[in-house]
Amino acid sequence: MKNVRNENIIKALGDHVRELRNNKKLSMEKLAELSGIDYRQLSYIELGQTDPSLSTLCALCNGLEISLAELMDTETLR
Repeated sequence: MKNVRNENIIKALGDHVRELRNNKKLSMEKLAELSGIDYRQLSYIELGQTDPSLSTLCALCNGLEISLAELMDTETLR
């Protein structure tokens, strides 16, 4: 089976999460708390070092008070 992991998209997603977090003036610790995820996991996501699961992405959306569609904006993730 072909490896479908796309490092560029993972990095762009992390950058987008960081931008959204900063726009809402949230610290990493506060967003992790609001999302119910571990601070280190959020750090890895923002650094583009992990490919988060759908449930983790939904948790981040809840913490950021945005839709999954906004998080996964295809123009941003190019």
